Amino acid sequence: MRNGYRAPLARLVVVVAVVLAGLALVRPSWACGCGALVTSTESGVDVAQETSIVRHDGAQEEIVMRLSVRSEAHDAAWLMPTPARARVTLGERAWFDQLDRLTQPVVHRHRHWLPRRDRGVYSGAPPRSGGEVAVLAWQKLGPFEVTTLSAGDSGALASWLTSHGYHLPGRLAEALKPYVAERWTFTAVKLAPEQGRLTGELDPLRIAFPTKAPIYPIRLSRLARTPQSVHLYVLAPHRVYVSGLGMATTYAGRVTAADVASPALRTMIGQGAFMTEVVRQGIPPADFTGDLRLVSTTDTPYRQVENVDDGLVRFLGVPAYLWFLALAVVALGLVWLTAVIVARRAARVRRGSAAASP
Repeated sequence: MRNGYRAPLARLVVVVAVVLAGLALVRPSWACGCGALVTSTESGVDVAQETSIVRHDGAQEEIVMRLSVRSEAHDAAWLMPTPARARVTLGERAWFDQLDRLTQPVVHRHRHWLPRRDRGVYSGAPPRSGGEVAVLAWQKLGPFEVTTLSAGDSGALASWLTSHGYHLPGRLAEALKPYVAERWTFTAVKLAPEQGRLTGELDPLRIAFPTKAPIYPIRLSRLARTPQSVHLYVLAPHRVYVSGLGMATTYAGRVTAADVASPALRTMIGQGAFMTEVVRQGIPPADFTGDLRLVSTTDTPYRQVENVDDGLVRFLGVPAYLWFLALAVVALGLVWLTAVIVARRAARVRRGSAAASP
């Protein structure tokens, strides 16, 4: 561990249901996963894709989370636990595109002379508090309704959510107990499309909270119904290693504000940061036994290399080896023809010599 810096990171999401008018915030996108899910009905919501930018400077953590959801429901809400009261603002989709471009693998293209078997790439109004649940803050943020809650009892929190129209899985109150016991707060965000089902990519949310030991809550993903995926861009003083879940590092390197175009993303990067990208697809829900924790490690740069097989070397559209094969056949033919001519000439000379003898 370098300079005593530990970066436990975490992520978790609970999706809960409610209707909001005038919200065109969904568009189709790709898929990967995230935590426990609830709706205002029993239809449920699956987070198909979760990609997050996580930044920690030693005192404050920021998580910018982009979700893509699949559901038969017409509305939902997202519940995010944090170790301290969070401040929520909107993020930008473009931030993810810019970081994705920075972390693209280096492509090495290869062509070969002879055929191979393998081809391609290798390598509303604010709600009220109730009982042991306190509403710390409420705000309308673009298309979202954001409520910050604290709770002294997980059952009271579950009851509060139920009384506000959320259909909770039976295991959710039990799953919330560790966070309530540690006196975490919860950010509930109501989501709803303008019309139709809640399916597609949602606008990113940016959540900031103070913490010396950054954490990315992910335990509630254990309640998911399908395999999940985790994709994180971690901006920290040093490269980080994710302990647990068998995460693969796909990029590690220093980035500066000059590397990105968005002014807000430049501000996040500040004077520079070491960015570590970690990914794992298709994680069984049973694997989510605790929150993700990242640990500072040696700042060794890493970038994926993709070796692309561009096929055979060709001349005039014909594989080069066929040209060489043809040339070899011609050469052999010439050698054979030359040998025949030489042999015939030698035979004639011998016959002439024999005839001239007395």
